[in-house]
Amino acid sequence: MGKCLVASVVGSSRVGEMSICVPKVGGEKLVLPSRSNKGGNMANIIDFDDLKKDSGDLKNLQDSELQKLSSNIQKQLDYDIQIEELEETLKELKRERAILSEDTIPQQMQELGISDTTMADGSRVTIKEGFHCRIPKDKIEEAHTYLRENELGDIIKNQVTTSFGTGEDNMAGDLAGHIQDQYGITPDVKESVHPSTLKATLKKRHEEGLSDPDDLFGIFIRPETKITKGKKQ
Repeated sequence: MGKCLVASVVGSSRVGEMSICVPKVGGEKLVLPSRSNKGGNMANIIDFDDLKKDSGDLKNLQDSELQKLSSNIQKQLDYDIQIEELEETLKELKRERAILSEDTIPQQMQELGISDTTMADGSRVTIKEGFHCRIPKDKIEEAHTYLRENELGDIIKNQVTTSFGTGEDNMAGDLAGHIQDQYGITPDVKESVHPSTLKATLKKRHEEGLSDPDDLFGIFIRPETKITKGKKQ
């Protein structure tokens, strides 16, 4: 009897199986059906001659070795599927948690006229103002100009990079401003603001009563539920 191994097929967000077929004596091939958890219906078959080029000659392997290899390939495929399912479950749990934290619990506590409470186990529940912001890609230059004009240019990071050939290591230590004049190399300059730095800066200004343009920084404020677990007795 010939042997067929089952291997995983990994593509763009696609996990499935493919048949690896070892021919019987006489040249006939045994092909296991291909299956995919994404609904694919096309079998992925590796020809034995191609397999020899990629994985060595399987003709010298014992049946037990082929069975062990097939088992381990199937095990990896099973793990891939389980991981994918767990990641989807985690996304859903995070979404449900966000609804509770940002909508359901704050609304219920507002209706009760309270902004914080303490549970029987000592856990403290507080509704706080969540401040969020980000610079849209098409607004980066305009946002950086605004920051500089409002004396906030210090939070902008400037990264100067260039490519050096073999034997040019010493050039890297020179100041970026002298590279063009001295070596005729034009550096790439990239400006950026770290998200946490931007959030801390604009949040502080908001708390001080200052306002910044929403269209440049994508500012939005929403309630968030913070739960501080009580100490176990």
